[in-house]
Amino acid sequence: MFGLMRSNPVEEMLDLHRNVDRFFNHLWQELPTRTTSDVHNGFHVRSADGAWKVSVPMPGIDPRYVTLDISGSTLSIRAEQPEEMDTPYARFEQTITMPNVVDLDKIKASYRHGVLELTLPWKESVKPRRIQIDTKDSEPTQLHAVAF
Repeated sequence: MFGLMRSNPVEEMLDLHRNVDRFFNHLWQELPTRTTSDVHNGFHVRSADGAWKVSVPMPGIDPRYVTLDISGSTLSIRAEQPEEMDTPYARFEQTITMPNVVDLDKIKASYRHGVLELTLPWKESVKPRRIQIDTKDSEPTQLHAVAF
């Protein structure tokens, strides 16, 4: 009569549950776009000239303390820089499983401005190549269309 409303505690609890679910679903959907820089431990991978170029940031680590070892298809990157007068102790370790398309014997590495740059060349069998079309006809062939 005078604005009397019936309340249903079960329906109110289900509404609260749906709202909390909606909130967390929205949060988890947005989370990966906020943390993409943390994915792959900060490695930057790009494709160029029949190889992958992998940039591994290692700021403050002297390149003479960096070692690269390959065992089977696993590349290990290790650095252990001792504490010296002007540099603190630093340690870095990361392993990368190489895909079977990488030519393991031709991997190259360089270090510049705190970034280890790895060049992972592709095997010749997987590099894109152009196939030449052989034409044996000396006269051009004309096609005729017939309308029905």
